Amino acid sequence: MGLRGAVFGTLLTVSGAAAAIVPQPPAPAPTPTQAQAPAEAPAAEPAKEAPRLTLYTSFDPQRLAALLAEFQKTSGIQVQVEMDQADLLLGRLLREGATTAADVVLLPTLTRAERAATAGLFVPVTVPDIDRAIPAAFRDPGGRWIAVTGFVRAAVGLSEKVKPGEIARYDDLAKPAYKGRLCLPPLGRLASRSFLATQMIPDPLAAEAWLKGVTANAVALAPDTSAPVPDAEDRPLVQALVDGKCDVALIGSRTLARLSDRLTSGGGDDPLRPALDKLTVSFPILGDGRGTPVEIVAIGATQATGRRESAVKLMGYLTSDTGQRLLAEALWGYPLKPGTPLSNPVTRWGPFRADPTPLSQLLPLLPQAAALADRVGGL
Repeated sequence: MGLRGAVFGTLLTVSGAAAAIVPQPPAPAPTPTQAQAPAEAPAAEPAKEAPRLTLYTSFDPQRLAALLAEFQKTSGIQVQVEMDQADLLLGRLLREGATTAADVVLLPTLTRAERAATAGLFVPVTVPDIDRAIPAAFRDPGGRWIAVTGFVRAAVGLSEKVKPGEIARYDDLAKPAYKGRLCLPPLGRLASRSFLATQMIPDPLAAEAWLKGVTANAVALAPDTSAPVPDAEDRPLVQALVDGKCDVALIGSRTLARLSDRLTSGGGDDPLRPALDKLTVSFPILGDGRGTPVEIVAIGATQATGRRESAVKLMGYLTSDTGQRLLAEALWGYPLKPGTPLSNPVTRWGPFRADPTPLSQLLPLLPQAAALADRVGGL
């Protein structure tokens, strides 16, 4: 990712016929009462404005502050963050179109990234360093967006009710043994679309049977009326386990990592944190053995940006060793660049084997996944 700079010089030339040199009388010497005026200092050049980028995101700017400060330190580029709820931010982008102030967008879920891309909001970016860092399975084939961190869905059970390794496949949750013992997130929300789409490979009918099975096993939970906790949308499911409303729940890894992080909110303790010691966590694989599906956070440069080179530098930084580590720590996620160390809140729950299915294969299945969730209903 080279930078191209231009150095402009000014050459002043004097032309014309020879000019007579007329002697001038010498200047009088200053008298003791005369003060010599100090020589004027050369006019200072106006300070150059530091390069700037505007980042639209649904993630807490305070969580991103250390990452962006490190990026500015290495690149000299300042990043201004504009934050809003993910769907509201996507709607804003769609309304603003070519007039958006955003140079770069960082959004959760494959569904949102693809909506923005198909609306023509992202400019294709192809950079060899980025392509080498992030596996092809986690990149848009057209270069419109790149996944930079990921989350997975864990099977979380009460240790006294669910043995470690008891739930090895997501199919296990549809077994009659879990009737009335299972708590589920709303599988119709956008964050669940790619998860359902993955289940539809290779057999959409099998995915529907699975969804009907887990729905039949699920406990009906009262709507959560408490104020949502940022970055912990599955927190009510942890609370349901603690309250004994279910024995096992399908919970996002981000919620678990956030609860495990003792540095969250300036070190303040979370009342649910002690409950983690009573839970067993496993990462099931798909029924055909492919692995554990990964939901993504994607980044893209907007078509409207007039700072494309700086935008690409930020994208490149987020796929570097340092950027991957800092971003995963900030968002309680998993780095997608192979070999990047995991943060402590994530390592608590052990490793998992990621589903290698390219995200591009899921894109045509997202509308079918939405229709499946609507048809089965109840979640």
